[in-house]
Amino acid sequence: MANIVIGTAGHIDHGKTTLIKALTGIDTDTTKEEKKRGMSINLGFAYLNLPNQQRVGFVDVPGHEKFIKNMVAGLPGLNLILLVIDASEGIMPQTKEHIDILNLLGIHHFLIVLTKIDTIDAELKELVIEDIRDQLLHTPLEKAEIIETDAISGKGIKQLLKKIEAYTEQTSEQVSSGTPRLNIDRVFSVKGFGTVVTGTLLEGELTVGENCYLYPNKRKVRIRNLQVHENNVQKAYAGQRTAINLANITREEVTRGDVLSTADSLEESWMLDVKVTCLAGTDGGINLWDRVRVLIGTKEIMARTVPLGLDWIGPNEEGFLQLRLEEKVSVKEKDRFILRSYSPMHTIAGGEVLNAVPKKHRRFKQAILESLKAKENGNLNSMIIDFMLNKKQPFTVEKELLAYLGVPLDQLSHSLEELQGKNQIFFTSCGFLLYERYQQLAGKAQKILEEYHKKYRLRDGMPLEEFRSKIRNGLTEKEVFVLIQLLKKFNVIKEQQKRLSVYDFQVQFNSYQQVAKQKIERYLKNSGYMPIKKEELALLDKNAEEVLEALDATSAVFLTHEYVLSGKIYQQAIQQIQTYIKKNKKMTLADFRDMTNSSRKASMLILESIDKLGITKRVENYRILGKQEGD
Repeated sequence: MANIVIGTAGHIDHGKTTLIKALTGIDTDTTKEEKKRGMSINLGFAYLNLPNQQRVGFVDVPGHEKFIKNMVAGLPGLNLILLVIDASEGIMPQTKEHIDILNLLGIHHFLIVLTKIDTIDAELKELVIEDIRDQLLHTPLEKAEIIETDAISGKGIKQLLKKIEAYTEQTSEQVSSGTPRLNIDRVFSVKGFGTVVTGTLLEGELTVGENCYLYPNKRKVRIRNLQVHENNVQKAYAGQRTAINLANITREEVTRGDVLSTADSLEESWMLDVKVTCLAGTDGGINLWDRVRVLIGTKEIMARTVPLGLDWIGPNEEGFLQLRLEEKVSVKEKDRFILRSYSPMHTIAGGEVLNAVPKKHRRFKQAILESLKAKENGNLNSMIIDFMLNKKQPFTVEKELLAYLGVPLDQLSHSLEELQGKNQIFFTSCGFLLYERYQQLAGKAQKILEEYHKKYRLRDGMPLEEFRSKIRNGLTEKEVFVLIQLLKKFNVIKEQQKRLSVYDFQVQFNSYQQVAKQKIERYLKNSGYMPIKKEELALLDKNAEEVLEALDATSAVFLTHEYVLSGKIYQQAIQQIQTYIKKNKKMTLADFRDMTNSSRKASMLILESIDKLGITKRVENYRILGKQEGD
C-alpha cells in the first residue's frame, strides 16, 4: 500500500487539532505554550489505522499568521490536504492565504472539512457552503468535496474516515527510487538515545546503520534507529513520516531546515534559478533586488530577487527569477517554495526550482532564458540536452544524469537511446557527448589548426602532442583521444605521421619553392645512407630551410633535430632491416653498416630513429623486431 501523509490547513481556531484528535485519538498540541495559548505553534503529528489496515500519518500545521513558516514546513511530502473551515465563520483571511500557499506548492488533492456543524442551523449552513463555493471558484479546490463534521458530537467523522480510506485505495504506492532525502522539521533529544530528527522522506530509502550527511555543511552522521508511526523499523521508505535517531551529532548541531541525505555529493548553493507565480493581490509585484523570505523545504531564508528576461513580475503574472540567498541551501530541481514579503509579512508568490546550483546571470541573456524554459517544460530529452549543454565538462556519464534528473534508470536509458537515434548525442568510451558540444570542440580544433597552417604554410600539420595540449582545456587524456577519433571520423581533421591538419589542407609550393624542393631531394638522394646536416641543406637555396620543414616525414626525414635523410632511402632501410631480422632473428649495428655500406655514425643515427618508431628494439648490442612486427 502507498505511504500516505495527510495535512490540515485552515484559519486559527477552526478546529484542526480537535478534528485530528477525533480521527486518531492523539492530541497534537503538545507543548505547554500551545496548551496555554489554545493554538498550534509547531507542527503536530499523529497517525491512524484505517479499516482497510492502511496506516496514515497526519500533520497538523499551525493556522495563525505568525506561524505560516511552520505551516509551510509541514507541507512537503503531503498526499492529501484537509482544508478545515469553521461552519459558523466560513472562509477567513488566513484560510485564503493557506489556499494560496497550497496552490503555489502544487498540492492538488483536497477534502474540505466543515467543522462545528452542530453550532449552526440548516439555513446558515447552506449560506456558508454557497459562500465557500463562490470563494473557491478558479482555484484547485473549486470541485473539492465538502464533508460536514462536528468533532464534539462525532457527526461526519465516520464519513470523513471513509473518504480518506477511499483516497488511500486510489493512490498508487510511491516508488522509493532516487537518493534518500529528508527535510528536517523537528529536532529534539531523548534521554539515553541522543539526537532525534523528524520529517517526511521525500525519496529513496533509509536503513538503520547507514551513514548519512547533514546539509548544509555536509556533517557526517549515522542512523542509530528509525521509527515510523512510533514503531521501530529497519528501513523507511519514500512518503513515510520518519523519526531518525542520529549518532555522532548533538542536538545543538542540528537545525530545523537542515537536509538529511545519504549522498555525499548534494550540492550547496547561495543562488537558485526559479519559475514563480505572483499572486493577484500582491502590491507592486516582484522587482529587482526586493528582499523576500524564501520558505523552501522546512527552511526560511532571506533573499534578494533578480527578475530574468523581465523588468519586474507583476501581480497575477509568471516569470523567471534568480534568488540571491543570504544562507546556503541544499535543494534539488523541481522542489517547490513560497515567497513572502520581508515586512509586513504576507505571501506574494511561489514556484519551482529550475536550477539548484546556478551561476550569476545577465538578466536578459537569451541562452539562459531558453535553458530555464527547457527545465520548466520538464521534457526529459530537453532537460538532458540542457544539462549536457551547460555543464562545464563536455563529456557526461550516466551517473551524473541520474543524480541531476532524479528519474528511474530505464526512463533515462530510453531518452538517451532516442537522442542517439536522432544523432543529438554520441556515445563514447568517455560517456555521452552532445552534438552541439562536439560542434563547439570541432570549431575550436579547426581554429587551432588553421592558425597553425597560416603560420607554417609549408608544414603538413601540427605535431600531435602540440595539438593535444592546445585542445585539452580541462579534458582528460582519454577524452582528448576520443575527441581526436571523432574529428577524424567526421573528416574534420586528418593525421599523417603523428601530425594533424585540417581535413582538406594540402601543402602548396610556389615555383621558387618547387626549385628548392627539387634541389633538396636530389642532394639527399645522392647522399644515400649518409645523413646530411640541416645547415648544409639550407645553403642549397634561399627557400631551402622553409621547404625542408614541409618535407619532413615525406621525401625528407629528420633523424634528429640536426640530421636529415632521404625519405625514400629511410623507407628502404626499414624494409632491409625487417627482411634481415626475419631471416636471421637479430641484427647488429655492424650488420647494418655492411649492408648499406655506410659509416658507423650514419648507421647509428638511422637505427636509433627506427627504434623510436617501435619497428626495432635494441637488446644489448643487437636489435630485434619491435612489437609492431614481432606480435
